[in-house]
Parts: sequence; C-alpha cells; structure tokens
Amino acid sequence: MTPSPPPSEPDPYVVALDEVAALDTQIARLSAIRARRVTDAQRHLHRQAPVDTSTGGPVWSTARVELVELLTELALLTRRTEYRTSVLVDTSVALVSSLPLTFHALSTGHISWEHAEVIAKHAEGLEGDALDTYDARLAVLAAEVNPKQLEKKARHEVELAQPSTAADRAEKAAGTRRISIDPAADGMASLTLLAPAPEIHAIADRAVRLAAGLKAAGDPRSMGHLKVDVLTDLLLNGETSIPGATRGIRGRVHVMVPAMTILGVGEEAAILRGYGPIDPATAAQLTADATSWRRILTDPITGRILTTDPRDYRLTAAMVDHARLVHPECIFPGCTVPAEQADMDHTEDHAYGGGTIPENLAPLSAEHHRVKHHTRWEFIQNGDDTLTATSPAGHVYTIRPEGRMRPAPPAVIKAAAAAANTTTTEEDDHDDCPF
Repeated sequence: MTPSPPPSEPDPYVVALDEVAALDTQIARLSAIRARRVTDAQRHLHRQAPVDTSTGGPVWSTARVELVELLTELALLTRRTEYRTSVLVDTSVALVSSLPLTFHALSTGHISWEHAEVIAKHAEGLEGDALDTYDARLAVLAAEVNPKQLEKKARHEVELAQPSTAADRAEKAAGTRRISIDPAADGMASLTLLAPAPEIHAIADRAVRLAAGLKAAGDPRSMGHLKVDVLTDLLLNGETSIPGATRGIRGRVHVMVPAMTILGVGEEAAILRGYGPIDPATAAQLTADATSWRRILTDPITGRILTTDPRDYRLTAAMVDHARLVHPECIFPGCTVPAEQADMDHTEDHAYGGGTIPENLAPLSAEHHRVKHHTRWEFIQNGDDTLTATSPAGHVYTIRPEGRMRPAPPAVIKAAAAAANTTTTEEDDHDDCPF
C-alpha cells in the first residue's frame, strides 16, 4: 500500500490574502455597529434640544444647532474633516432609518462601508416603493462590484426609479460645486474642482488638445506633465469671460522667510502660507520675484511674533495683520481656511465687554464664526497666542500659533547680547532692508 503524501503547508501568500479579506469583513461589521452608535448620538443630542446661543442676528433652528454640534464634535474626536464627518453621519442615518437591506449586507460583511456610502448618497430623495426597490437592488449589486462600478449602477437605478426628477437633482447637485486644496509631500499639493460633468470633461479635453499641440511641435515633456502645465498657465495667466469679473487679477502667495535663511547662513525652512515648510530653492525663487516685503519682529527666545513693522502702523489694520500672522488659518480646531479668507473675531464677545485688542482677536472662517456664536462652543485666549476651545460635550482642545519662527540658536543670542553691550554711535539704517 502506497503511503499518502504528507499534507502540504498552506501557501503563506494565500493565507495573507485570506486574512486581508477576513479583516475587511470584520471592518464592515464594525462599520455597521458604528453607524448605529452615530444615530444613537444623534438621538441623545436631539433630546438635549440645544438652542441658539447668539446675542443677535438671525436665530438658528434647534435642528441646525444639533447638526452643527454633532458634526464638529465627531470631526474632532475621529480626526476627520467636517465634510467627511457629514458623509459619515448622513450615511449612518440613511442606513439605519431607510436602507435596511443595505444595512444588513454591511452588518454581515457582504459589502464594505465604501459601498454603503455610495448607496446612501444616491438614495437621497427616494421615497416609498421607489426607495424599497432601490435598496433591495443595490444591496445585491454591491456584493458583486467595486464602489466605482456601483456608482454607475446606483445612478442608473435612481433614473429608473424617478426619471422625472433628473433635472431637479442635477440643479441641486450643481449647488455643491466647490474647489478644495490638499497638501501633498515634497512641496506639492492637489487642487480638486467639483463641478458639473460637462464642464469638467470640456476642461480635460482642452488640456489634452493643448498638450497634444505642444507635443506635436516637439515639446520634450510628457503628455501628463504638459496637461498639468497648460492648465496651470491658463488658470494663472488667462482671463475670465464671466461678465462683471475683474480682469488683470493675478494669484498671490505669502511666504515667511527667516532673515538668516535669505542671507544664506541659516537653515530654517521658509513657510508658505496655507501649506507649510518649502525647500530653500523654491523660497529663493519666490523671494527673488517678490514685489513687496514686510519686516516682522519675533522674540529670539520663543520665536513668537511680537509686532508688525511700526513704520506701517495703522491701528485696526495692524491688529488684523498681527492676528493673521500669528494664526495663518482659522483657529477652529481642524479648520484650514486661510486667515485672509476668514472673519476677524473677538474671542471674548464684544457685546460682553471683549476689547478690540490684539490679545482678543483671532481669525475664524465665516462658517465657524457662526458656529462659535450660535452653538455651545467656547473659546478662551490664554495670553501666549494659544487658545483653548471647549466643545459642547466638554472636550478641550488647545490651538497653538502656526506663525512662529524657531527660537534663535543660543550662540546667536549670546553674540547679540555681547554686541548690545558695545558702544556705537552709528544708528542702523533699515530703509533698504528687504526683510
């Protein structure tokens, strides 16, 4: 009798793949549990019935206060943007309250959270039998395709369910058009343009045609690079055809460059407003092409900005400038709106005696300015350019200034102190100082 061969060891590659799939199933099940907890939090907050806390102006409804408080709380606790948090909340509520079959498929791990997001997004506006049919159909389809494929199928099912509302839904969707900027590594960033599909495809087609023309003329750049370069050139140097739009406007960037770096004897990185540190070569190019300079004084020990240049002192403008330099972005936790696009808020409400002084001013985006005044969020200035934010649920966040240079090296401070003790009769002339 021939002995049977010993059982072969399982292929570790296959084992690893199976474990990934098993973990995805667990993640889907946990996502379903999370969806229930999100809706639980919403219900508990609804029972609290928070009211508008503002002292004047239009009053927010309880429903709006509830939604804003929930989104801001969850965004900070889960380290999400408020947009992604709104997707989490909307998807959770839709799954638990309106899409039982999709929710069951997620709970059993047959579909992923990404699939559930697609189904919930396109279910908005569906009711009754149309919603039930859509839920049943998409729950089955989602187990067979990836989320991108499901997106197309979901749009198709919605059209079948309510073809008469297509124009209304397209008009509503157009109201969500926006531009967003996301920083990337090594001095790069991405610009996302969400707009109606015909315009987006037309923009892409123009980029392809322009790039192809340059390529045919012998340009050595790749088509991918050419498409990016021609669109960048059009956006920066082209003119708008929209009636009433101001012509001749060019983009501006703000760069904070340490004086010692400009002189070539320091190594501290320059700071591009809204992005962060940039490499010395890029900073040198930007400073070489700069049309104007401002000198900013900092404390050599702490790096804290002390004041703006007193030679261009304008009381109100100087206060605003100082606040924007200290906090280059909205001070609401997690917000990245540039200070130049934000409101200048009295941290202690002016109506309650808050003074119009630099120590009581900070930039808040228009949306978060309203959040501060209409909800139970509280902010306190700590006197050292930091602020403490307390959420309606009692969570505490510290907002630290971004507009701060690294302290000067001890050797430099020591040398400066020694120089200050020497006697000199020649007054420094700063008229031509470029910083």
